[in-house]
Amino acid sequence: AIAIFTDVIGFLSFRLSSLVFLQVFGTVIAIGLLMIYLLSISALPALMLTLPPKRMALEKAVKTEPGRWSTSLARLSDDPLKVAGIAVLLLLPMGIGFMQLEVAFDEREQLNPEVPVVADFILLSDEFAQSPAPIYVVVEGQVFSEQGKAAWDAALGVVEATDGTSSVSGLWSTLDAQRARDPVLDGLLDDVDADVDGAWGALSSWALTNSTGRDVTSATLAADGLQTVISFQAETAAWDEVVAFAENTAEALDEAENELEGAQELALAGRSLVNAQTTADVASASILSTGIVAGVILVMLVGIHTTRQRNFVRGLSRGVVSWVPLMMVVAWVYGIMGFTGYDINPQTVTIGALALGLGVDYAVHISIRMEEEAEHDPFATEQVWVERSISTTGRAMFGAALTTAGGFSVLNLSSLLPLRLFGQAFVVAITLALLASLVILPAFYRRFLHVEAAMAKAKLGEAEEA
Repeated sequence: AIAIFTDVIGFLSFRLSSLVFLQVFGTVIAIGLLMIYLLSISALPALMLTLPPKRMALEKAVKTEPGRWSTSLARLSDDPLKVAGIAVLLLLPMGIGFMQLEVAFDEREQLNPEVPVVADFILLSDEFAQSPAPIYVVVEGQVFSEQGKAAWDAALGVVEATDGTSSVSGLWSTLDAQRARDPVLDGLLDDVDADVDGAWGALSSWALTNSTGRDVTSATLAADGLQTVISFQAETAAWDEVVAFAENTAEALDEAENELEGAQELALAGRSLVNAQTTADVASASILSTGIVAGVILVMLVGIHTTRQRNFVRGLSRGVVSWVPLMMVVAWVYGIMGFTGYDINPQTVTIGALALGLGVDYAVHISIRMEEEAEHDPFATEQVWVERSISTTGRAMFGAALTTAGGFSVLNLSSLLPLRLFGQAFVVAITLALLASLVILPAFYRRFLHVEAAMAKAKLGEAEEA
């Protein structure tokens, strides 16, 4: 229930994104997880009861004796400083990898170049596509009017005043270039310059209804004459540079729009801007979802341990200690992605939240089992408590992790590269979450086990006295 709840919260956090596909993705996955949980606690037990039980001796039903791996992992808990040192040493290079991690959203990254038709498309795009893609300033309002011309001039001034812009073209520059070859257009523009009555209407009629005029203006003028564009190119490379460029240019256009006397509006548009903004939203969604899930998990861990201990201070300390290895897992996952060249894309954006959602399940299971072992046999050693916990609950955790990793590894068969990368990254995340719960958490949790044992001994002493 804890893992499902935190995963649902994490996926629902994508509703805060401005990207529609992330909103839909988060909502659908959250509903699916909730339905799976409800069916697993209702329909599954009923179905299991319909199957005849297999008669088997209890000692053969499950092996609870600690094995070699359980003993080896338990020995590590005896030296928490060593475990902490190894964890920190692993975090240092992961920090370097995290700094190399990039956010990327490109339609080409969603394609598999091994498919012949896709390879042909990429080749044509590289050879003939305009690069960089044009950016547009959209001027809305009555185009053929004094106010419309003033708005166009204001927008043109903003574009020309912006550093790095080139290949600027628009309606009025097209008309000025065409007037030398078209006497009719030249006369219409002369009438407009001379402020002749009806000149704007005549020019509008020529541009919107005349076949020659429509051929000249169709690329930059809407059919109703209420919208025109100025196209240009900008020297930007990285998505964050494009986002900064768009924000600065949009701010300058807003200032120019406020100075206009008419009802014209100025706006910025372009495919490169959409891709850059999508990339920025993917980055913010990754941070937001991971942060929300981390906060929810911390609150839940503190609440669980506080309820068990009936003491907020003890619950808080246990919750924080259980939470720290989970955050290490997130750092390791992102660090490995950075080292191996993986990008944060619309598919891997959920990897941090999912790693936390899976890891908290493992952390709760193993920490509570260790406490139960300490309560059940308070006179045993810490290594015995950890051995028994790993040999029982740890085996179940390993089986769950193995099946989950196997399910996601099927994504490697996909023809979409981002899905393959997501499957690979998720297998790594599951493995690290399991290792953190079986190696790091027991070492950090050892002090609390001695407290549980001391409390159990005190209860035994009171019972003997009574």
